[in-house]
Amino acid sequence: MLRHLTALVSALVLAVACSQLPDSAAPSGGLVDPSSVDLSDSIAYRALSRDDFRGTQVPQAFAKVADRVGAATCGHVLTTPATQVLIVGQRQPDGEEHFRVSVKTLGFRALMDRNCSWWNDKVAAFAPEYVLEHEQIHFALYELGARRLNASAAEIARKMQGEGSSQQALQTRAEQTLRDAVLEEVEVILDQNRDFDEDTSLGYKPERQKQWLKRVTKELSETQRWASAQRSADAL
Repeated sequence: MLRHLTALVSALVLAVACSQLPDSAAPSGGLVDPSSVDLSDSIAYRALSRDDFRGTQVPQAFAKVADRVGAATCGHVLTTPATQVLIVGQRQPDGEEHFRVSVKTLGFRALMDRNCSWWNDKVAAFAPEYVLEHEQIHFALYELGARRLNASAAEIARKMQGEGSSQQALQTRAEQTLRDAVLEEVEVILDQNRDFDEDTSLGYKPERQKQWLKRVTKELSETQRWASAQRSADAL
């Protein structure tokens, strides 16, 4: 039996003040072991404030550009705690046991890790409202990615299901299918964040940033039905 099957992808985005976006400042991310990440001070999508950036130092991935970083947001895309995938075994007349994967609940969420997210007063002081708005848009792009996953939850669940004689093989296949789906979406999220940074971080560009804010606000409104942290079995 699998309960709370989790696919966790961590990624970092930031506000950079420089003439061009260096590779060391590009949004980055990858699959991590959920047990290795402290999510005790994480929040779901909402309006951000300066107090949400509680990290005491720049995330290591951006250490080389720390003097040009206004803020860094540590985001996660992961399955909800209510996600439930069962592997049920039944003994056949010939004595062999047959197993079946059943996805009861599958949901996704985006979180911001406040203990990791960092604010650089030395850089952000020139335009703190601009920097905060910038990070809000980054967070929104994560949330929109989680909502796209929720919209695809039924299809992902169908791909995870299966039958066979090996419980371990079925579990491995289900977990890999889930991870692949999350990683594929996170690549989209990172690409969007990079596009956003390249369009707005290469100097002070409030008009372009407002255009991005208008865009994500509209998309958040249009995808509100997928904002639920849990997708019930009926939805699958």
